[in-house]
Amino acid sequence: MPRAHVELNQSQALPWTPSPWPCLAGCQAKLLSRDLETGAASAVVRVGAGWGRPMPGWIDARLELFVLEGALDVNGRRYEQDCYASLPAGYPYRGCRSEDGAVVLAFFDGEPVWHDGPPPPGEHDLSDAIEFLDAYEMPWAREGMDPAYADLGMQWKLLRGSPLGADATMLVACPPHLHPQGWRGPQEVHDCVEEMFLLSGDYQSNVGLMSHGAYFWRPPGVAHGPYGSRGGSLALIRTQGAALENHWTVHEVPISRAPAYAPALPGHLEAYRHRPWRPQRY
Repeated sequence: MPRAHVELNQSQALPWTPSPWPCLAGCQAKLLSRDLETGAASAVVRVGAGWGRPMPGWIDARLELFVLEGALDVNGRRYEQDCYASLPAGYPYRGCRSEDGAVVLAFFDGEPVWHDGPPPPGEHDLSDAIEFLDAYEMPWAREGMDPAYADLGMQWKLLRGSPLGADATMLVACPPHLHPQGWRGPQEVHDCVEEMFLLSGDYQSNVGLMSHGAYFWRPPGVAHGPYGSRGGSLALIRTQGAALENHWTVHEVPISRAPAYAPALPGHLEAYRHRPWRPQRY
């Protein structure tokens, strides 16, 4: 079956398990979502101190990585917190290691089968590789953002692609004390897949309160929102399959400062449906 709708799940509630991928043998993972047909997957990966991968080699899938904590070295380049890369299928890995350990968001667009040795010449298109971005150093922008967002003070940093194209990866910042007028508003619908990992802050939503570490993978056509944020937020968002356009519903939906927890979860996450996670505040 294709990837199931997950909205929302707190990654902190998921168990650490041994990596299901040989290319990350010796690491631990929290599997956020997975397409059982293609092997595409999203995960939080914990790399232990002193971990290394025998090289050289390559995998059959694109890897997007975003470092949450610690540091990871790939091909002699150091990726620290908030660093990003998009490495296409067939990208040559000459060395991967972590001296002190790291926690990384990893997104594969297919099953990441490992192959020893250099990739076959000319068989893979590496022209859109993004080998390194330090997202912390990138400027914030509003160009191209829906005015419904930009007028509220939201901003973004585009890491890969364009919201007007079929695939994009971005950071989106939301200011604090944000909510629709009267605590109600229309919902939005996209033609694209939308995936989010909340890096910091909170979202008040129609499916519950999202805290840092919250995750969703939403297929096209699902009405969602409206949203608010008490403390502001920073989210990593990925879109796939179509341009990111907002189609607004005629009906309006209320939200509150403490919205009821009503997640959409597939069967294997059923146990978390009635167990909302809350961060320790004090």
